Amino acid sequence: MREARGWALIGDAGATDRAIVKAHHLYAKGPAEADPNWLDFYAPGELAGLEALARADLGQHERAAAGAEQAVLLHGGAFARNSALYTADVAVQHAVRDRPEPEAAADAAGRVLAYLPEVRSGRLLQSLHDVSGALQRHSRVPAVADWIEEYRTITTANGGGRA
Repeated sequence: MREARGWALIGDAGATDRAIVKAHHLYAKGPAEADPNWLDFYAPGELAGLEALARADLGQHERAAAGAEQAVLLHGGAFARNSALYTADVAVQHAVRDRPEPEAAADAAGRVLAYLPEVRSGRLLQSLHDVSGALQRHSRVPAVADWIEEYRTITTANGGGRA
């Protein structure tokens, strides 16, 4: 999936798709004795989430949003930080897709705020900042305006940096 992301970042959709297929094929084979210990973390949710990031890099926003939602569902209650980050990606993808869905974006963004203050990281705060930026163009939508106000209130009250 890291290879797929690299291909996506340079805009090669064909190579990205081939690397995604290869990653799914290798993952389907299951664990091997030679696998490093950190690979235990690499669950189906992570596979889906990394594919979603590659799809986002290619501008495939609908597929990216669906993949990020799948990643969150597959993580279940585990890996709160990753679930928060993938949920933030869902919000961004709904906001920037060809036919934006600002209400869906605001809903996902609200779910991200629910992870605070349990999950605090620079990467999550940057993701929230990115969500805020993506939602700004939809700020006349009541659900979006409400989220932006809640985001500003929470990040200001908690000294969370950007608002």
